[in-house]
Amino acid sequence: MAGRSGPVSAPYQVGDIVRGPEALPPGDYRTPAVYEGEVVQVGSGWNGVDAANAYLWIRLADRTERRLAITGCTLIPPAERHAP
Repeated sequence: MAGRSGPVSAPYQVGDIVRGPEALPPGDYRTPAVYEGEVVQVGSGWNGVDAANAYLWIRLADRTERRLAITGCTLIPPAERHAP
């Protein structure tokens, strides 16, 4: 069985502040809400397997968490962050 060839770095790390669309379940065609928060977990998304469905878990200012679609996320620099 072939393994992954070398380390693969994720575009985001725990602690980063990101903004992006929520990850909707397959078959859900609503317009995803956009959230901003701190990355608390980098979810699934193996290159070549399910990378199109990769996601992040973020914690919002109200301490709730949301799952975002990683392909639509952007890193937010400190000067552009919303106040809690």
